[in-house]
Amino acid sequence: MSPAHVLEPTYRRLKNALLEGRFQAGAKLEAMRLADDFGVSMTPVRDSLNQLVGEGLVDLTPGEGFRVPLLTEQALRDILQVNALLLTEAPDTDSKSLQIDEASSDTQGAYADRLAHVFRGIAANSGNRFRVHLVERISDRLHPLRELEPEIWPGASHALEQIERTAQQGFDSSTRAVRAYHQHIEDLVPALVGRLNQQTA
Repeated sequence: MSPAHVLEPTYRRLKNALLEGRFQAGAKLEAMRLADDFGVSMTPVRDSLNQLVGEGLVDLTPGEGFRVPLLTEQALRDILQVNALLLTEAPDTDSKSLQIDEASSDTQGAYADRLAHVFRGIAANSGNRFRVHLVERISDRLHPLRELEPEIWPGASHALEQIERTAQQGFDSSTRAVRAYHQHIEDLVPALVGRLNQQTA
């Protein structure tokens, strides 16, 4: 196992690159090449890749090595349906309103980060830590795709603001806005997957 002072920055750098969509979907992630790029040995790179496999951000196939996961239309629909269930079937065990930070700018990156933040807050109000963990993993997995949503859906920012506003009023209020968001994104699945593949090709 790599020392923490080497592993943590290597892991963070690699995870950020994956979240930002810097690698083509399906691309092989070669530990030696990444180690050269990062200026570290292969051990922290391999440790980081294995950790990211556990988080669903990297695929590992015996005999083939590490790859960036491919996101098919069906896989995206499956993920969206699970995310919607986690967020709309979560009992509100915490009566306090959610504190949602207002972003100072409406950049694409801010949109994806704000969406992840509000979804995590809704999940956290259930009092179920594993639900929060799953919602966070889904947000990481969909981050590159969510950055594309405002390009494809002109109403994306308005939908996000609606979710943020209703989440502050509690679980019951946010459910309708969360469901509407997921239904609209499901309609956009072909366009989103096509745009993601085009961007990483």
